[in-house]
Amino acid sequence: MNRVVYRTEYYAVEENGQKEIIVIDRIPDSAAVVAVHQGCLLLVCQHREAVNEITWELPGGTVKPGEERTLAVKRELEEEAGVQCKDLSYMGSAYPMASLANRNVYFYFTDDLKVSGSRESNQEEDEDVRAVWVPLRDVYRRIKEGGRMDAMVGHGLLLSKLHGFLAID
Repeated sequence: MNRVVYRTEYYAVEENGQKEIIVIDRIPDSAAVVAVHQGCLLLVCQHREAVNEITWELPGGTVKPGEERTLAVKRELEEEAGVQCKDLSYMGSAYPMASLANRNVYFYFTDDLKVSGSRESNQEEDEDVRAVWVPLRDVYRRIKEGGRMDAMVGHGLLLSKLHGFLAID
């Protein structure tokens, strides 16, 4: 058992038996959506301090306490991209960085989309997110070539293929 050096709501600093310091992020669950329309995948671009780059990511975010995951996905889709969806299909969940964080991401698929208006007015105050529609073939090529992209994009696309929602050409 590790000795707790410091703990907050969101992370813990612990010391293991070999006297190594371990930092563990304790992050609430989140939900992400593979949203496809006319052969294009909806991605959001935003600057991430941890990698000091603009990343391409699936729309999604933290599931608030007491919030249903499907409602969280719909809220995030509208906030980040100005898009509404009616039907969502649950595909599974994963720990994207189990060695560093306890965050569990729940993945959904939709191709039932409606643009709801101005994306900027729906964003939270601290967000600077840009939504882009990228042809799936370009996303696949970027992943294959090792392009910088959030790993959850690849996992979401794999789940979409395994559930029969997408073909990977």
